[in-house]
Amino acid sequence: MMVFVSGAARSGKSEVAEACAIRLSRGGRLHYIAAAQATDEEMEARIRRHQERRAAQAAHWTVWEVPFSSQKIAASLRPDDVVLLDCLTAWLAYELFSGEHWKTEEDARAAARRLLDGVRAWAAACRAVVVVSNELFAGGVPDDLGTFRYMKTLGSLHQQLVAEAAAAAVVECGLLRVKKGRWPR
Repeated sequence: MMVFVSGAARSGKSEVAEACAIRLSRGGRLHYIAAAQATDEEMEARIRRHQERRAAQAAHWTVWEVPFSSQKIAASLRPDDVVLLDCLTAWLAYELFSGEHWKTEEDARAAARRLLDGVRAWAAACRAVVVVSNELFAGGVPDDLGTFRYMKTLGSLHQQLVAEAAAAAVVECGLLRVKKGRWPR
C-alpha cells in the first residue's frame, strides 16, 4: 500500500504523514527515510525539530539518511513494517544536484526511475509506504533550465506515485484534504 502526502513548505504535511505511518504500523517497525541534508543553519534547525518530534512520539523509528541504498532498505523490511519517506522533493534534489554540475535530461529521467523503483520495492516488501513531497508549482515556470528540469521531473514523479497510491492528500495549514481514496484510520 502506498499513501502520498503533499503540500507547501511548512504546511504540516510531515506531522500528518508521521501520524498516518504510526497508525498504519499497528505494532510493526517504523522506518523513517530522511532525505533532507543540513546545508545551512535553517535546514539544520528544521531537521532538529523533526528529530525532536519523532523522539517525543511513543513510536520508535529506524532512520535512514541520504545517501542510502533503496535496495538495502528494501532487503531490511518485514511484511508488517511501514516506511515514511520525508521527502521526495529533497531526495530528487539530492539525486539531481549533488556533485559538480546539474544533471542532463537523461540523468533526470534515470533519477526518477531509481526513485520510483525504490519506492515500489519498499511498497512490495512491507505493509505501507507513506511518501511526503512538496508542491512547488504555484509560482509558474522557472527561467533556468536546471530548476525547470527538476520541477518537471518532480511533477512526473508526483503523477506516477499518485496513480499507484491507495490514498493521496494535500495538507494546507495543518488541515488534511483527501484527493484520492480513503485516508487510513
